[in-house]
Amino acid sequence: MRAPTLIALLCLAGITQAQEPAAPTPDAAAAERSQALSRDIQYQQALKRETPTSEQRQLEFAGESQLGLFLPAARPEPLGGILLIAGPGEHANWPELIGPARISLSDAGWHTLAISLPDAPSVPQIDVPPEPAEPPAADNAAPPEIVPEGELLAASDQIDAAPEPPPEARYSERATALIRAGLQVLESEGAQQVHIIARRESAYWALLAVSTSGPDQPPATLVLYQTRQPASSPEPSLDSLFEKNERPVFELLDLAVTVDSQLAADHLRIARRTGNQGYQQMDLAAMDRSAFADEMLDKRLRGWLTRHQQPAEPEAAP
Repeated sequence: MRAPTLIALLCLAGITQAQEPAAPTPDAAAAERSQALSRDIQYQQALKRETPTSEQRQLEFAGESQLGLFLPAARPEPLGGILLIAGPGEHANWPELIGPARISLSDAGWHTLAISLPDAPSVPQIDVPPEPAEPPAADNAAPPEIVPEGELLAASDQIDAAPEPPPEARYSERATALIRAGLQVLESEGAQQVHIIARRESAYWALLAVSTSGPDQPPATLVLYQTRQPASSPEPSLDSLFEKNERPVFELLDLAVTVDSQLAADHLRIARRTGNQGYQQMDLAAMDRSAFADEMLDKRLRGWLTRHQQPAEPEAAP
């Protein structure tokens, strides 16, 4: 009898061992922690490791902190400051436009500060419940539930409480506050005239951030690269922000792309209607994706910034 019993115990032990989950390896645990972090946070952590500390700036905004990459102007007196804003899913040293421009414009005499915006909230998916096949019979309806008076009072208190703002409104506040914080950092570094260069949806947030400030407040001009309306923020519309804007705008669009071609026509029409003579467009379709094209784009950017350069204000006599 002992042999069958021993065999049964060994079989049971094998089954129990097979049912126990394997302990996660250190690499797997690190991967899970990495997935829990947002893409923007992961980018910031990588940039902190790879970028010299002297170039790092922590921007404080709306109770949060965001990494910015600063480069001083390669001259004793800076021509001004450039705030470069990467597009969604990009980081502050993005290889297309942002990273090259932050270096080349610094070499040309401007302070540069490159930032990325926090990850935008995802567009909620609305699930429509299926309709019931047959309506429930009245005879089978459950009797109404009697709620105690105390619970009714508690429910009324919850109704009176102020509702939480939707994620879209909260993100709008965060994005615009971060952009204003970037402008303030450049001013604190001694830049008397500040410009913005923004990519895609970040161009929308830049327009929104400056829409409430007067024309005598920074930025002096905006350079917008393939502007897009964020899917999570249908209001205000991109057209309405262009109508409200009074600053010079240099908009870079690929007219071979249908969306860009339509935006170019709409924004040019708005500029003519509102009398914004400082609006200018550049067609990216005529430029191939090459080092030579990047050099041409850099020259156009520097030409735009130089034409809108204002003389530095003289320092007050002691």
